[in-house]
Amino acid sequence: MELLELKNRITTSFSGTEDDLREVLDLIEQDQPVFPFNEYEHLICNLIEKGGLNYNQYIEIRSEYISQNPNLWIFEISAPRGFGEKFAQTYVKGKCSKLKTPSKKLDPNYAGEYDLWLDGITIEVKASRAVDSNSEEPLYVKALARDTNRQFIMNFQQLKPQYCDVFIWVAVFRDEIVLWIMSSDEVEKNPFYSKGQHRGNKGNEGQLHIKHDKIHLFSKYELKDDDLEGAIRKAAKG
Repeated sequence: MELLELKNRITTSFSGTEDDLREVLDLIEQDQPVFPFNEYEHLICNLIEKGGLNYNQYIEIRSEYISQNPNLWIFEISAPRGFGEKFAQTYVKGKCSKLKTPSKKLDPNYAGEYDLWLDGITIEVKASRAVDSNSEEPLYVKALARDTNRQFIMNFQQLKPQYCDVFIWVAVFRDEIVLWIMSSDEVEKNPFYSKGQHRGNKGNEGQLHIKHDKIHLFSKYELKDDDLEGAIRKAAKG
């Protein structure tokens, strides 16, 4: 359920008169919402005041929206490290208890080049969120569902295939989180991978853009059976 659907859900739940509904909608249209007070809470409050919507209906709509959009809170993470490191790495580790945070005790040559370790397999975790490319709204407003028809670009940056064996890409949609597991060789040879991410870069870092109309090309790398350990080991073998 996206925001337009939410608005329709709220208005169709209103049992008052058409005149009352139109009056409230006109009021909302003229309003200038300021965070954290938005048009939806204004709409709901006014419809409740008109007597055509009650608190229990509001709770039902709220619960339905939250259940259909469980990942919206992830789009509210503003700090890159908070999203890419704290969220993504924690999420991946939660999928496989054998994954470890690397250290010199595990790898005497470790110097921060990768994120996770699995029995000698070095793993880099990268994450991106699906948002409407044609919207200037905040991320949590333009967040997209997995089955969206809207345009988006997922950009996985600062890729260094030479420093890890396996990449795990975390693709976040408002209703689903998808993991792609690829070997570093598969990343480096992918036609969408480009070396030299920044001007002056000598080839140590690259990036990969995945557009809405190309995402299906990565389905063969998608984790579908929840066996992340097996997928990592398979990717590492090449």
